[in-house]
Amino acid sequence: MRLIVSFEGRRRFANLEFGRPIDIRGLLRWRTVGAAQHDPHVRDAMEFRKLATKRWRYYQKGNEAATDLSELKRAIRRDPFAEIGFLLVAKASWHPETPVLGCCFCRRSWCDHLIVDFLAVHPKVLMGVGGRVRGVGTGIIYSLVLLADELGIRTVWGEATRNSAPFYAKVLSLPVVTDHFFVQGKTLEHCRREYQRMAAE
Repeated sequence: MRLIVSFEGRRRFANLEFGRPIDIRGLLRWRTVGAAQHDPHVRDAMEFRKLATKRWRYYQKGNEAATDLSELKRAIRRDPFAEIGFLLVAKASWHPETPVLGCCFCRRSWCDHLIVDFLAVHPKVLMGVGGRVRGVGTGIIYSLVLLADELGIRTVWGEATRNSAPFYAKVLSLPVVTDHFFVQGKTLEHCRREYQRMAAE
């Protein structure tokens, strides 16, 4: 999937790929130092990428994880009520300081919803190390909506923390987000339009 972000104010494209075992090591190597350790968004990112990798390994051990789109589709065809976990990794070869910009662990639920469990942006990206990259989290959410469309899923939802709720409200153009968010109907359409707008800029 194509991820649209900005780098130093200019549009750039990254890849949002299904995670594989080799990606886990890279995610667990994320580090932060100095004052950044006390930033609540950085602390969340460090915790969420750890939880995302842990959850993905749990699903993989149970043979309930997908490592590409075709595998995910096959699992759904085999069992329409299957719950399947997958890890998505945002990669940008043009950003050598942090070629992995972020990650997201999701589940396709038994009732055909797409659930966002953990979304994390690399701490160095959050702090602007190696150049100002913006829109990673936003790009992941909009790309997830396109993935939901590809799978015929009409609802994307997830939990929000105190720190992430304002982000989800802004990205989804919702008046308020508390401890959860739902992306369906007009909100899905908003995400599609925004993705197309960013792609055309």
